Amino acid sequence: MQDRATRHEIAQESAALADELDLQIVNCLQLQPRASWTLVGEALDVDPVTVARRWQRLSSAGIAWVSGRATGQGGPESCLAVVELSCSAAQTLEIARRVTELPHVLSVEHTSGPRSLTMLVEVRDLAFLSRFLLESVGAIPGVVATSSHAVTKVYSMGDHWQLHVLDASQQAVMLRGAKPRLDGLTAGQAESARGYDAVDRRLILLLGEDGRMPVATMADRAGLSESTVRRRLADLVGNGRVVLRCDMALSDSGWPVISWLWASADAGDIDEVATTLRRLPGIRVCWRISGGLSNLMLALTTHSLHELSHVEARLAAEVPQMTIHDRSMVLRSVKRMGRELDLHGRSIRSVPLDIWADAAWRQPS
Repeated sequence: MQDRATRHEIAQESAALADELDLQIVNCLQLQPRASWTLVGEALDVDPVTVARRWQRLSSAGIAWVSGRATGQGGPESCLAVVELSCSAAQTLEIARRVTELPHVLSVEHTSGPRSLTMLVEVRDLAFLSRFLLESVGAIPGVVATSSHAVTKVYSMGDHWQLHVLDASQQAVMLRGAKPRLDGLTAGQAESARGYDAVDRRLILLLGEDGRMPVATMADRAGLSESTVRRRLADLVGNGRVVLRCDMALSDSGWPVISWLWASADAGDIDEVATTLRRLPGIRVCWRISGGLSNLMLALTTHSLHELSHVEARLAAEVPQMTIHDRSMVLRSVKRMGRELDLHGRSIRSVPLDIWADAAWRQPS
């Protein structure tokens, strides 16, 4: 019997590649993830029915999807952490599958270099990270060693990355009347220190399944009134307590290559360096990290492997005060922000990001 991933890949082989209109639709949703098809159709001068049909094809094939997640756990010590795993070669794939199921793990990548797997984890504090590494990850057979780095400041995330295929007038339509999207990156903007109650958590988990889930469906699934769901969503999204993002399989987006750089800059220069980096094309992620030699971690997205050397040359010219210590290629993305991915980077299914679960969480048998 074929497993779920195999059936999914067979179905994808018959799916048409994303064309220019598909890319434009995705870019529209990168700007406004829950935008109406009427608005997207107006921006692209396309019938809304056509837009909806196109999106249905993209999402059904796992080529593009919208997801939502909490920006933190509502505590001042909550943070993201990068965890590198050294694994037995024969068990790496099974370990990747195991950690993909863990509700605190946002993303999992099979990477080159000394680290077998790299994970992004949401933790409520450093003590929680310790328990997670010792009791959840450390208990998995084949995990040889772990190394972790706390993300102390987020300058940019994949949440902000765009395809940049819309012209100025199309962008203006999508952003017309829209409030600035808050995402918890600036403590002064987002109410990141306010906790989440049980209703918030239910709605956030539903958004993790489908960031465009209709209000009526959410109300039915959560056992709430539609007015309550609308009010709660307005609070969660409007105050930056939930991040909504539109993702696309990298192989279909035209940007198939991701590489990670570990770098450092003097403490007095690091904010200026990060500001410069955010302006450079291809910078998908920029974090300030703690826990090792490097204090900066960058993700570069490029059109090809050959382009990497040109991007690094530009980095050296634009930010000479930054020193690169290490590099790593993403060989395969296994999980991205709560979505399990196949070999082509397309979404197979959502994996609940129940970041409030116990650190020693075990998958139900």
